[in-house]
Amino acid sequence: MSESDIKPLFEPRGEPMSVAVLLSGSGTNFVAVVEEERRLARSGERLYGRIDAVFTNAPGCEGVKKAAEYGIPVSSLSSKRYFDVLGKDPEDEETRDYYDAAVIALIESVCSPDVIVLAGYRRRLGRAFIERYGGRILNLYPGDITKDYLVRGVDACVQALRAGEDSLRCTVYLERWGERFGTALVQSPPVSLAGFTEADKDAMGARIREEAEWKAFPYAVHELVARGRAGIDRDGALYVDGIGLRPAGYAMEGP
Repeated sequence: MSESDIKPLFEPRGEPMSVAVLLSGSGTNFVAVVEEERRLARSGERLYGRIDAVFTNAPGCEGVKKAAEYGIPVSSLSSKRYFDVLGKDPEDEETRDYYDAAVIALIESVCSPDVIVLAGYRRRLGRAFIERYGGRILNLYPGDITKDYLVRGVDACVQALRAGEDSLRCTVYLERWGERFGTALVQSPPVSLAGFTEADKDAMGARIREEAEWKAFPYAVHELVARGRAGIDRDGALYVDGIGLRPAGYAMEGP
């Protein structure tokens, strides 16, 4: 693959990369991304990425309150109320696309996002949304998406313990239509699981958030994508600095 066949996920220009964040809960990953933005601004470095909008399907959630504290515009549309009023199953694909079309309109009334960040967004995106922002939607899984032991409904840290793992990396990946996980962009530094049991699920989760999620998401957004270091070819393979990534993505190292 020649360099001319690799297209940046975002190509830096005069203005910072515009980011829209979708969230449904506490917003801790959103905070990690925006705090890195603030840190870069304080340091006097060039600001390559900027969060311009937050959307939630759960009005009143903690993430919305945090966005308001940062002065970031928030729009919301309750997905529960939307589907209840229409009398539709939340998994109905046609209605999902109608809902997502409304979400797109709300976001784009605030900004024209270059990248969408799913920071704990608890709704599956429909085809229309993913096609609208194809190759520009970042999500995170608190585990290694390349592992073949993963199942739905069980915490990643618990699955790792059951598989005999002594550490865990979380993964930032590109959303793709029809796939549980898309293509891995970056994995966090490894987090030790030594001394934990399944009964320690909450403690493990807290450690993974602090040592992995809150490092990998800001790194993916501000260091790799906003600076134009991450690229994609016509087959959907990802690159960093022109070098093709392995299936697990770019590996961050600790501490």
